[in-house]
Amino acid sequence: MGNRSVEVIRKLTPTRICEMISRVATMNKQLIIPAALLAGLFCTVALGQRFHKPLSRTEKEHILDSPLTIVASVEAIPPVVKQAFVEITGERSFALANPGQKYQVSDVVLEPELPSRRLAFAGVKDNEWFIHYERGGIGHEYDVIVFKVDEHHGTKFLWGGTGFHGAKNLDELRKLVATGQFSDEATYYW
Repeated sequence: MGNRSVEVIRKLTPTRICEMISRVATMNKQLIIPAALLAGLFCTVALGQRFHKPLSRTEKEHILDSPLTIVASVEAIPPVVKQAFVEITGERSFALANPGQKYQVSDVVLEPELPSRRLAFAGVKDNEWFIHYERGGIGHEYDVIVFKVDEHHGTKFLWGGTGFHGAKNLDELRKLVATGQFSDEATYYW
C-alpha cells in the first residue's frame, strides 16, 4: 500500500464515513431510507465504541481530582477543544448553547437552528478537559466527557458518563460521578 493509500485510510473517521453514506443517499433517491438507516446504525456503533471507556468505582472517584479551572461559557472554550467535542459527539460542527440559553430540549424540533446540547460548565487543567452538558431529544439527560487534547490537536478520550441529574458546580459533579450517578456501562453516542 502506498503512502497516499495510508493517508486516505487515516482520514476515514466515523464522521467522514457517515458523511459519505449521506452523499450516496442524496445521489440516488431509492437509497435514501436504507442509507439513512445504515448511516445511523454505523455512526452510533462506531462512535460509541471509539468513545466508550468504562471505569472502576475507584477510577471514577479520581477522574476529576486535579485542581481544575472552571469554564462557564461556550465562548471561553478554545477552538481545539471545540473540535475535540465535535469529534467525540460526531456532529458536523460545534453546537453547544451557553448555560441558560435555549436549545432543543426534546425530540420535537420547533426551532431547527438551536443546538441539541447546552453547556452546564466545563473545566480544564493543562491539556485535560471535561465538558458537562445537558442533551435534549427523546430522553433528556446530562452527560460529562473527559478528554485530553495534545499539541497536534489529537483527542484522547478518557471517560464519559450519562445521568438523569446535572450538577450545579464541580464539587457536586465530582460526587455524582464518584457515586455512579453518571453511567458508563452502555455504549453511548455523546
